[in-house]
Amino acid sequence: MKSLWPNFVHRLKIIGKFLSIQILVQALSVVSGILLVRTLDQQQYAYFTIANTMQSTMNSLADIGVGISLSAIGGKVWQDRYRFGQLINTAMRLRYYLAAISVPVVAPILIWMLIHNGASLTYAFLIFIVILVGLNFQLTADVLIVVPRLRSQISRIQKLDLISAFFRLIFLGLGYLTLLNAGVAIASSSLASGLQWFVLGGWVSENIDTELSVNNEDKKFIIKTIKNTLPSTIFFCFQGQLNIFLISIFGNTKSIAEIGALGRISIVFALINSVMNAIILPSFSRCQSSIILRKRYFQILGMFFLIGMLIICFAGIFSSELLWILGEKYNHLKNELVLMALLAVVNSFVGIMCSLNLSKAWVEYIWVEIPMRLALQVILLIFLDISTVKGIILLSLLSNISPFLVNGILTYRGLNTYKTT
Repeated sequence: MKSLWPNFVHRLKIIGKFLSIQILVQALSVVSGILLVRTLDQQQYAYFTIANTMQSTMNSLADIGVGISLSAIGGKVWQDRYRFGQLINTAMRLRYYLAAISVPVVAPILIWMLIHNGASLTYAFLIFIVILVGLNFQLTADVLIVVPRLRSQISRIQKLDLISAFFRLIFLGLGYLTLLNAGVAIASSSLASGLQWFVLGGWVSENIDTELSVNNEDKKFIIKTIKNTLPSTIFFCFQGQLNIFLISIFGNTKSIAEIGALGRISIVFALINSVMNAIILPSFSRCQSSIILRKRYFQILGMFFLIGMLIICFAGIFSSELLWILGEKYNHLKNELVLMALLAVVNSFVGIMCSLNLSKAWVEYIWVEIPMRLALQVILLIFLDISTVKGIILLSLLSNISPFLVNGILTYRGLNTYKTT
């Protein structure tokens, strides 16, 4: 136990230093979010919510198996400039190939949802073009960011986050002084992603060879991982956007805006996710000891559970104050706010379980969750009123039962595999 204490203190210092800057990053993001919620009318905020949701869907579909493989292989070759460069270039090519398939699938859904909720055809296409520009930057940046993460270049990751958050707020501020609508808000995010991509590209070239050919072994591993995760990733991708899709059909733009506004409470978890992605997951990926791996896994989940409980209590006690920040349009959503806080905690807890499994490519039989969740949701849809914000939140909350069980089983199998190798 004594030998573990210095290591724990060292990691605590790293996280503390990281958080000192990350709090500023999240503060800028909170200001941007509040500016949008309070400035945009509910119809424009509904368009913004739909657009963000569909952009996230496109990005997720373009990452099927790629991100998992980057962590699994990168944890072994990150010290080899040549091999790491091969891996990054292989992943990049496959990601753009997947994007070429996913965009034509999602684009018609995006445009239909916007038009169905009152947007003109021209405005819907304009939003789609702006999303496409931002997606192009994300496709590259999401692969390149693995380099500073696995090399533990924490200060660079912080600078990157700070650049993105700062300039997004600046662009939104300029829009506020001229014309701020859903299209301008999305364009601000796309421009900030472009700056992030530009800076990141320069840093990565210092650490890897960026003009290498595809590594066939890496390509085979990534394609195998894609095949293993394809059904579940596609399913989870659309499941993740189920709230907006259902409320678009059975609700109205007011309900979409309310779901989007309440979702701002999840900004709290952006800070936690930053620590996870920049420090904890890369360390977990590099770890090859079964004993340490097991300890770290339960330490991570235990710490997050305590934080989650504090967040739920805070939302319950200060619900009026939190809704005041969102604006008077949302003052009537006190019960829904507490439910959304609970949903955000449960989503993040299950998400962390999933991320830890994915970082080690523990994905075999992950498809089992699909029939489990579908059966559960069919039952829930019988009893819940999904035309209301409360019904939609409850549907999402209770749907987490199946991924929690499946990820628990995958963890058990994965840790036992490490134990025997």
